[in-house]
Amino acid sequence: MRLATRLGIALVLLLTLMGLGVHYGATYDENWPHPSGDQLQDNYDEFTDDHQLVSGEVQSISEDTMTIHVTDSANEVAAELEITHHDATDQVQPGGYVQVYGVLESDRTMTADELVVVNENETAQQYKLLTSIVGVLLAIAYFFHHWKLSLTKLGFEPRTTDQEDTHDG
Repeated sequence: MRLATRLGIALVLLLTLMGLGVHYGATYDENWPHPSGDQLQDNYDEFTDDHQLVSGEVQSISEDTMTIHVTDSANEVAAELEITHHDATDQVQPGGYVQVYGVLESDRTMTADELVVVNENETAQQYKLLTSIVGVLLAIAYFFHHWKLSLTKLGFEPRTTDQEDTHDG
């Protein structure tokens, strides 16, 4: 296959992928059945007395209640909710991040049917990111240990080891 054909196919695939990403971003909010922080800030009463899924940063926690901040698109606090009937006292600390599914009440409380801890404390997100970066770097190093870039072929080719060279002759 000629280089121009390969580049043309790659360009078409990249433009298609970009178009799908733009479409997803444009239609995500209207197809998501639960309120965002912006929607809670503007029309809180519209979502009360019904099961909703919200997520936010834990501000305080006790055996009976948990207070979370739900943020808007500008990362400002859109709603402060008090979560009741949770069982995450030992699983999360202030600064952690949770997702709560339950009934949203008009007095800015939420009765949790289910609570999932996303990050148990402030440093959990950084740990996950650092672990991912280390994993990607190890995968790249492993790849380049076994393959080398060939500029003449515009691709990769396997590296030859000293053992293979001695057995060939």
